Amino acid sequence: MTNSPDPNGPWKCTGIPPGSHLEMDNEGDECDHPKCKNTRSGIIQPKPQPNGNKSKKFAPIVSVLVVAALLGAGWWWLKPGQTPEVPPETPPTTNPPFPPPPPCCSSGEKVMFIGKTNPDRENGIKEFKAGNYRQAIKDFEKAVDGDPTSPELQIYFNNAKARHTGNPFVLAVVVPIDSNETSAEEILRGVADAQTQFNDSKGLNNQLLEIMIGNDSNTPAIATTVAQQLANHPNILAVIGHNSSDASKAALVEYEKAGIAMVSPTSTSTELSGNSFFRTLPSDVVSGAKLANYVWKTLILDRVAIFYNPKSSYSNSLYQVFAQKFQQLGGQVVKTIDINDSEFNAEQEIKAIQNQAQAQAIVLFPNTDTTSRAINVARAVGNEPASQRLTLLGGDALYSPETLTSGSNAVEGLILAVPWVAETDYAKRAERRWQGDVSWRTAMSFDATQALIKTLSSGASRTTVLQNLKNTNLSSSETAGEALVFEPTGDRQAYPILVEVVRSPGGPKGSSFAFKPIR
Repeated sequence: MTNSPDPNGPWKCTGIPPGSHLEMDNEGDECDHPKCKNTRSGIIQPKPQPNGNKSKKFAPIVSVLVVAALLGAGWWWLKPGQTPEVPPETPPTTNPPFPPPPPCCSSGEKVMFIGKTNPDRENGIKEFKAGNYRQAIKDFEKAVDGDPTSPELQIYFNNAKARHTGNPFVLAVVVPIDSNETSAEEILRGVADAQTQFNDSKGLNNQLLEIMIGNDSNTPAIATTVAQQLANHPNILAVIGHNSSDASKAALVEYEKAGIAMVSPTSTSTELSGNSFFRTLPSDVVSGAKLANYVWKTLILDRVAIFYNPKSSYSNSLYQVFAQKFQQLGGQVVKTIDINDSEFNAEQEIKAIQNQAQAQAIVLFPNTDTTSRAINVARAVGNEPASQRLTLLGGDALYSPETLTSGSNAVEGLILAVPWVAETDYAKRAERRWQGDVSWRTAMSFDATQALIKTLSSGASRTTVLQNLKNTNLSSSETAGEALVFEPTGDRQAYPILVEVVRSPGGPKGSSFAFKPIR
């Protein structure tokens, strides 16, 4: 407990004995914590008695004698259930003012996901901006109750608690809110899970975690600006993100200059590397190779056609790795098709492949902006007679509920190389919390946040976080399901999993299909 210099001003309390609850600011004479009986003076005072003037004369003397006796005798005699007096008062602690977030971002100062109305959220934002963090906690908690599946609100609620406690660790997460709100929320759910777990455990030495949310629209130019703003913010220790490989590639240039660690949960391109770069999912090197091996050795097919976007770092990277490995094994890539071409026509391309190229399989490597075109390719394949239908394979950009709901019968049998499947203890917890299926983006974002949390220490800096990341070693119980160790390249020591679209319950609402691991 610390007192204000003003005997009638605000004062702070950490409970009796000290540290029994988080530090709270108080206005009245008694602590606002429901289970704390501490008062402004630090000693529970007796009620006024008759002859109050005589009591006032002797009260200071009695208090001094009591404290002296306690100090001399020690605390050995205290029994469970008895409340010790607090130790001598210490000067009040103060925190420096929090610098405002850059224009791209928010820790609780504005709404990032526009569309839903939530009066409690608006009240929480108002109080957070004003620095009234205690009230912001209450308002954001109500907002979460009203919209429990919003990760933005969960993060703001945690941030208010972190600010109220004082001196938080600050990490940023950058997601594509404007261009892909679904993926953005999936990433934030994993971040919110790790933040909540850390903060509910009282953080590290009573320092909690604040997460600043940024938006880059999956656009390289915007990602560069966002990265520059985060690099210039004095409180940011590291960044979780970005989502697309193209955005990550652009932002990484700025993080390298500033010496800020960047841990991407979703970017797989082989073009991503550097002293500041880490990722929590397998790179295209291992995913492309595993898919090529499966086509050649298990499916025993030797001729494929590949659809990809040559302008996408992710799509081009996966194509290059797969094609090289498949040809090394003895296979042929009989045709490559630019799925992003302005005159692209899925049905015409499939007919041309059937009539001329004699491919046995279609490999789909769209980036997130061209997944709908990839599903059109699957539909065109499905329109062919059953005896002429080609085997479908693809990358993790298609590992989403939309593939199942939109593709329906056309994607049955589609085989994908993916980083994670929802068959872990973390998946069960997350499904309960978010009231639905949990994606690989959520799992890999949880791991990215966990990795950064493990780097934190008293006096943490960008330098210590970056150095500690290189020595990351998390057990499977600390992650979404697999142990986490980084290679010197920043890649995770991990192997992709092959899943197949099968007719089965357990998929997204409105679909008769689900992704099932190939055993």
